[in-house]
Amino acid sequence: MTSTVLALLLAIAIPWVFGLLLARWLSGPGRSVFLYLGQGYILGTFAVVWLIKAWDAGGWTLHFWPMAGVLLVLTILVAVGTLRQKISNNPGPPDLAGTPTICWQQGIMLLLCLAMGAHLLFLLQELLLRPTFPWDAWRGWEPKVIQFFANRSLDAPMETIGNYGEVSTLAMLWMMLASETSHEPFLHLPWLLAYLALAAIVYGYLRERSSNLVAALGAYLVTSLPYLNSHVALAGYADIWLTLAFTVGVLALSEFRRNHRNRQLFGALLMAAACLQAKRAGMGFAAVLLALVIVEVGMRAPRWVTVTLVIASITVAGILGLTLLGYMNLQFPLPGGHKLLLSSSEFHVTGLVRFVFSPDWQPSPFFEALLQFGNWHLATYLWLGAAAVVLALGKWPLLLRVENLGVMGGLTVIVLYFVMAAPETALDHTGLSRALLYIMPLAVAWLLTTTSNGGTRNSGVASWPIPAAGG
Repeated sequence: MTSTVLALLLAIAIPWVFGLLLARWLSGPGRSVFLYLGQGYILGTFAVVWLIKAWDAGGWTLHFWPMAGVLLVLTILVAVGTLRQKISNNPGPPDLAGTPTICWQQGIMLLLCLAMGAHLLFLLQELLLRPTFPWDAWRGWEPKVIQFFANRSLDAPMETIGNYGEVSTLAMLWMMLASETSHEPFLHLPWLLAYLALAAIVYGYLRERSSNLVAALGAYLVTSLPYLNSHVALAGYADIWLTLAFTVGVLALSEFRRNHRNRQLFGALLMAAACLQAKRAGMGFAAVLLALVIVEVGMRAPRWVTVTLVIASITVAGILGLTLLGYMNLQFPLPGGHKLLLSSSEFHVTGLVRFVFSPDWQPSPFFEALLQFGNWHLATYLWLGAAAVVLALGKWPLLLRVENLGVMGGLTVIVLYFVMAAPETALDHTGLSRALLYIMPLAVAWLLTTTSNGGTRNSGVASWPIPAAGG
């Protein structure tokens, strides 16, 4: 029993420490520790995914201790590189810790922390009880992972449902390999820790730009999102991984815009790759991250590079428009013998995914999910209201903050999918509301940074006159 507990602790700690050190290298010194923790967890998780895939591709039998040893050596190497890194002479983000917090604010923060603690305990209880009703895990990722575990390889002769990505299966496989069991509630701990990581990244991001109270409010709003809670309790769903990867990627680009640290671009590209591995829907959100990276690079590149990127973007948009209107078809070879096909009737990657476009979309389900059924803490109404106020005050550059560009890009992907590819799945609101979950943490981050003086003070954009919550 003791060895099992030790193995589980190491299975959680080693990837997280590796990711934390990598996050510090990417983000630089002087950042919020919560940012490092949030970024570190997702980076460590995907390091595990890539390690398992590389190990299996090498033909070696999957065992926990040899792979943990490799990851530990990589952790030590990253730690040595981090210690040898020269500390920049440029100061980090301004420390707002000295901002006075009066008693009523401390009381509200305490209530928010207690509420988040209650959410955490209830979710932990759900994970330990294991849901006793059928859900997708029983015919999807868990049978797949049990086959991986039994065969000690990524070989699964029995077919199961797809669309859960590699992260859900391999994160659970890592826990099975560590514990040498396939039927225990603690195998689902990675989903609970992803929940905490999302809270940490939002809190740390807001804390660097505003007060403790605003940061705590943002963390509470994100952690109490109903669909996020559901996808932690029903561990195995890939939506929380896609939400975390997309959020971390966009916020890395926001930080790049502020301090021009090129490694943040690399971090965003890593998160684009993570989106692709998280779930089939991640293709669209990876495309959004890539587009934002191109925009950020183009804004700072020499004029001829910017002009080239603009011309290339217009050309690509024109080709896609002509294709979707039926004037031409596109076909490209891909690695692994796959082909990408795009026409006005379908999007098809041979052997991987196929979307048949349908013109029969009904707009009412989308607006119901966004404005009525999703229970997003009125975030949609507040987002629309904030945009209207920004425009009325002539502060339109605030709409171009990277967090908001991520929200708008994500909304574009969601609308295109439910308009063209799968309009019938919007009718029961389940898939549609899950897709909206991917952009809600960014919507919260933009709302709170835009409506507080701290949120614009450090971004180079003038604040519109709403007082900061920090007093």
